[in-house]
Amino acid sequence: MAGKLNINVTIEDIPLPLQVSSPEEEKIYRDAASMIQHRVQRLRDAYPSLPSDKYYYVMALLNTAVESVKASNRQDTSPYIEMMADIEKELETL
Repeated sequence: MAGKLNINVTIEDIPLPLQVSSPEEEKIYRDAASMIQHRVQRLRDAYPSLPSDKYYYVMALLNTAVESVKASNRQDTSPYIEMMADIEKELETL
């Protein structure tokens, strides 16, 4: 697909116009928006007396960032390390 797709996702009644490069990317954005919306609602249910909506948004953002950091720390690099060791062995025999 050569062109960009114009889509709208909505979080907390805020429409967000976006351009995506493929239907697969569109699904990712829609799933992410849904995840954020559910996370904000769970926080509202868990902490009903926070002083303003921005606290829910910031807490959801923080939770999402923590998950991202944890996921990046879990990346398994052992296949790449093994591949580099194999390449180094091959280079040594040349």
